[in-house]
Amino acid sequence: MRLIRSARALLINPHDRVLLMRLAAGHVRLPDTGGAVRPTFWVTPGGSLDPGESFEETLRREIWEETGLTLAHPGRWVWTGEKEITRDGERVLTVAHVYAQRVTAFEPAPPQLTAEEHDSFRGFRWWSVREIAASKERFVPRGLAGLLPSLLHHEWPAEPVRIEV
Repeated sequence: MRLIRSARALLINPHDRVLLMRLAAGHVRLPDTGGAVRPTFWVTPGGSLDPGESFEETLRREIWEETGLTLAHPGRWVWTGEKEITRDGERVLTVAHVYAQRVTAFEPAPPQLTAEEHDSFRGFRWWSVREIAASKERFVPRGLAGLLPSLLHHEWPAEPVRIEV
């Protein structure tokens, strides 16, 4: 099974809101109509490692490409998630390292999305824990609203916590 490694950023603004990007998943066939829809979900910005890149290098590159923000440092590695998925008909294992840091509030302006990112990208939003908990939207990682409070209260884990993605 092929391994896909990624680095993701949990960017927290001074108002304890986290930046999430809305993406469209692959096409899902509707049995009644034969049509297709693309379900959406909210996820932290980030992406896959290029050959020879570290998780931290990837994080800095991806955050700049997706939001326009230049990170001075990658932040604190707080979560690790693994999941087997099917991508383009192939079973793969994804491993994500999620880094958290506080940032000043800014309006994301993606300067360099890939063609695949342009196809699935639906926008950004700063979310509060309360808004995430009350929302009917889908979030990755699962249980995001329950994972955030300790980080927002500056209780950083000594070692990365394994999460469900």
